Amino acid sequence: MAKSDVNSKVILIGGIFAIVSMIVGIFCVLGAVVTYTGFPLRPLFIRLLPYPLPVANTGFSMWYMFISELGIGPSAYMFNVGLILAGILALPVFPGILGLFKGSILAKMGVVLGVIASVALIGVGLAPMVMSPLHGSFSMVFFICVGLAIVLLSFEMYRGIFFHRAIAIYGFIFALVDLAFLIQRGAVLEWAVFFIIVTWILAVGIQVLLKRKKVGV
Repeated sequence: MAKSDVNSKVILIGGIFAIVSMIVGIFCVLGAVVTYTGFPLRPLFIRLLPYPLPVANTGFSMWYMFISELGIGPSAYMFNVGLILAGILALPVFPGILGLFKGSILAKMGVVLGVIASVALIGVGLAPMVMSPLHGSFSMVFFICVGLAIVLLSFEMYRGIFFHRAIAIYGFIFALVDLAFLIQRGAVLEWAVFFIIVTWILAVGIQVLLKRKKVGV
């Protein structure tokens, strides 16, 4: 009974952090878009110059500008700090919900990949685009690991009874979008990946809170 109590509390914590981490992520990223758009100047990076040149800001467009571009403009502080905070808050999410999958090997692999993705997200915030050569590596690790984590966990969700199958199917759709982005590297696809990740993890957290009585909390 004691073990069950501990597991149920861990699961509840995972659900709470899923919601909190994604709210922070959404607020900081979309807040960064607003900040970037409203600022009159933005930095222009030229390889031969040691510092960026201030140029007129024409605004931020999700149609052709990548998410990471928010980390080097007037919105840099909000964006980078936001990713670091979201990554830290997301660390308990995947281990927290592991108890719902009854020791599944695939779920354990998904949890490990989810933790790696959370650490990589922190790295993206610490190593902004253009400013650090590590940015590309952290970004690639994040997109690959979070994609695999969501696919593996969605597969177990589909087989199980706790999570609604719609969440699992949504996770499978994410896998296709994430794969398309990794192949084509388009800005619109990257934003689609961002919104699906956020909404999938939010849905997981909300499901845990709504059905918390089934795990004894």
